Amino acid sequence: MAATGAAAATSSVEPTDLAAIITTVVPSIVASALPSSVTTTTPISETVVRVPLFYEVTAAFIGGLSGAVHADERRMDISGMVTLAIANALGGGIVRDVLLQKHGIAAFQHWWLLAAALLAAVFGFFFSPLYRRLKGPFLYLDALSLGLFAVVGADKALSAGLNVLPAILLGVITSVGGGMIRDVLCGETPQIMRPGTLSATAAFLGSSLYVFLVAYLHFIKPVGLVVAAATTLVVRILAVKRGWTTPTPVHLTTAPGRPWRIVRVERAARGQRTAEDKLADVSDRDEG
Repeated sequence: MAATGAAAATSSVEPTDLAAIITTVVPSIVASALPSSVTTTTPISETVVRVPLFYEVTAAFIGGLSGAVHADERRMDISGMVTLAIANALGGGIVRDVLLQKHGIAAFQHWWLLAAALLAAVFGFFFSPLYRRLKGPFLYLDALSLGLFAVVGADKALSAGLNVLPAILLGVITSVGGGMIRDVLCGETPQIMRPGTLSATAAFLGSSLYVFLVAYLHFIKPVGLVVAAATTLVVRILAVKRGWTTPTPVHLTTAPGRPWRIVRVERAARGQRTAEDKLADVSDRDEG
């Protein structure tokens, strides 16, 4: 009886102990093994990560320029360019700040962010072809801004006292939310919801890494910023260079008298029909 009671007590405590070990003990052991120069005991909410002004303005300009070029490709006028430039550069941060309801709207508090987006719209109005010719260098700047926005969004959420998962989500929203707003304004399916080169995935990885480093391993925020932003940049660049794309749906279907098979969804944009459509055509001809 005693053994049975002890086993029951152990089994009732084990899940809680295991969760505590995973979330506190293991990270604390790892953090204690790190150099004291990269870790801190200061609570997360008492400090805010600071992105150098040059990088902040550059990120806003690159985001705005991407929006302006998007408008030019759709033959919009100057008002359309300004709208998409502001939406692409600052839309994600505005959504983040509205959801947080705590620190005000950063895009309206810091005039240089809006100025950078407007300047990008003017630049795109006159020099969109130059952007297309220099797409290689701009790709690196765009990937860097993707990482910076992801880190800033996650850090703002942590500083506001939110938990890990909401912090990661707000990091992703800050990073790619502007592009979603831009596409919705154009009446298109948001690009991050279509097969593409891992922009949202890279932002998710960068945001998650930053939260893990700062919240669990107690990294000082500048180090977490550099590591997470660099990771986002590398993932994004590799995805573009190597053609990595997000997976598309896989349908498990069956037909009478046939074994289970996997049928991949084929692209309507390529003018191809799905395998199921082809089977339907064959059966229609047989019936006819």
